[in-house]
Amino acid sequence: MRRADWPRAVAIGLERFLLKRTDPLVFALLITDRCNLDCFYCGSHNQGKAGFTFEQARGALESAYRRGHRLLVITGGEPMLWREGERTLRDVVDRAYGLGFLAVFIFTNGTLPLDIAGCHFYLTIDGPKAIHEKVRPNTYDRIMENVRRAEGSEVYASITISRMNADFIEDFAREVSAAGCFRGISFNFLTAAPEVVERTGIPLAERGPVLERLWELKRRGHRIMLSGAAKKALAENDWARPLPQIEFMTGERSFRCCRDVDDPAICALCGYSTCVELSQLMAFKPSAIIESLRFSLR
Repeated sequence: MRRADWPRAVAIGLERFLLKRTDPLVFALLITDRCNLDCFYCGSHNQGKAGFTFEQARGALESAYRRGHRLLVITGGEPMLWREGERTLRDVVDRAYGLGFLAVFIFTNGTLPLDIAGCHFYLTIDGPKAIHEKVRPNTYDRIMENVRRAEGSEVYASITISRMNADFIEDFAREVSAAGCFRGISFNFLTAAPEVVERTGIPLAERGPVLERLWELKRRGHRIMLSGAAKKALAENDWARPLPQIEFMTGERSFRCCRDVDDPAICALCGYSTCVELSQLMAFKPSAIIESLRFSLR
């Protein structure tokens, strides 16, 4: 988010906190389910479901802005694949900023050029290079080159923590920090049906030690995105959800918070740290506010 927009963002947050309002704030648009990869933990790619035309996306953005949304998340599939004739995702982003959205976040696998200026790219890396390549063969070097070439945008490394990579978090953080081209490191615990989490994810009882390791990495200077309030909420699985401030829209319907909201078993195991951070920020927890400022005003 641009520094010039921060007074407006703070005013919006303060008003909602003081008036106990839960108005929409974050609009997430699944613009396409097409993807050029096939990650084992992803259930939202290449399902043949309807995406958005440009006119549909523009209409969705305009309606979302009127309802009060001010932050936009674009996801997929792989959103950077989206095309309609000569239009690309850049046109969707330009329309969002033209309407008045304060920031645009694009969740991507990073295998395509990050050539849209003014965005926040959240780029999934599955661990240190050797581990990442087991999930996404022959992509690590291409991803890092795209990150180095990204100009006019902020790029964050995001890891989905599972049994496959949990033992290598420290190596991952060191590699990402050494690259010198990431603004920060985000993470999520693999979130899926209980039987999937039990088999390939990190069960609730085992998340505490992982969070302590992430906290230690942060203490050592790695730019881990984790506030004290969110760490506690994640460790204790104690935070209000679904979040009324988030609306998630696919080509088929709209969800409050995320697509898993209809499944209480998945919702109860939620490991999306960005959602937890938002819940603590909306509660005006001091550490969450400080953490937000630490990355936004750098």
